[in-house]
Amino acid sequence: MKSSLRCAAAAAVLFGCSGPGLGGRQGPPESSSPTSSALVARVFIKGGWFSEFKPFSMTFVRLKADGQPEEGAFVTNFRSGDNVYLLDATTGRYAPSSVRFMRQNNSYEVEIPAKTFKDLAVEARPGEVIFAGKLSFAVKGRAGRRSVFTGRDAGKETEILAMDDALRDLDGTLWRDMISRRRDALGPSEAPVTEKGKPLPRQAQAKGKYTYVDMLGWGKPARIRGGLEWREPKGKARIALVWFTQDMKEYKTPAASLAALRSAGSPEDDHKAAEVVFSARPGYEARYTTYYYPEGTLTGSLVKVFVTETLLVPESDGVFFLHYRAEKKDFLKFHPLFRTFRDKIVLKPNPPAGLAPGGRLEPR
Repeated sequence: MKSSLRCAAAAAVLFGCSGPGLGGRQGPPESSSPTSSALVARVFIKGGWFSEFKPFSMTFVRLKADGQPEEGAFVTNFRSGDNVYLLDATTGRYAPSSVRFMRQNNSYEVEIPAKTFKDLAVEARPGEVIFAGKLSFAVKGRAGRRSVFTGRDAGKETEILAMDDALRDLDGTLWRDMISRRRDALGPSEAPVTEKGKPLPRQAQAKGKYTYVDMLGWGKPARIRGGLEWREPKGKARIALVWFTQDMKEYKTPAASLAALRSAGSPEDDHKAAEVVFSARPGYEARYTTYYYPEGTLTGSLVKVFVTETLLVPESDGVFFLHYRAEKKDFLKFHPLFRTFRDKIVLKPNPPAGLAPGGRLEPR
């Protein structure tokens, strides 16, 4: 067992430990400069067959141009679950040098050899969040004296998990926008999806233009012009995936499609389309209201009010649409399921068309 003095000494000069004292917690520090960076590490510490320990803190060193560590150390200043955060960092190359965890009210530290941690360095850039990887450790020997670093996973799916956690951990802080930009850039997860222990297959549509995972539980979709439509068994909601290519009569240019989206709905709607990032590319999203008067009834005597949420993504060879529609009274009920379905859709990489720098549609 090693003393906690090392953490306290480093914190006094540079960054604080994850809380006041080894047992305490405090909120994340806010950014002190627009150029501040954030480092996120996902840490797994295994002790034997069944024991796992949550990280208390991680220490980073900053490397000089020659690859040698600078004097001093940087201790993470926030933690939650498997994630540790070094917030308000300045630019430079950072390498994790050790991790600290608690076991039976005692503090333990596992060091990463210098020849190893140099290979784990990541570059902190101004105003960005950087993923330091999923770092794994094994606790071995009496009092953990032979504990070792066992490896790093810096893959896309691992980073997605870390950033999803970070969005929740730092919700309500100024760090969230930075993390959200990075999460959007990563695109949707393509990790296998299971439901009640059963894997759900990823299916391709529009000649592989996009893939989806049917987790709705509404039965098989119906084929419609340009795509597929799912209907809630009691008819309370519908979801449609549509891909209009330039050779189809329904096709409109991206600019014309956006204009139609903005004009859709009723007078009480704001007729605005928000700029969004979908599957790591620019898109537009709008919500609007429509009224349905059943045939054979007096106007105004019987009316159904529907709310539709539509996503539009312009592509070089067509326009992708995702529609969710439900009666106004049921819209919020099924919306979380729709968003879960939406988040699993992956568009095949393809350069967008008709877009000006910054992702806005060119006037036509």
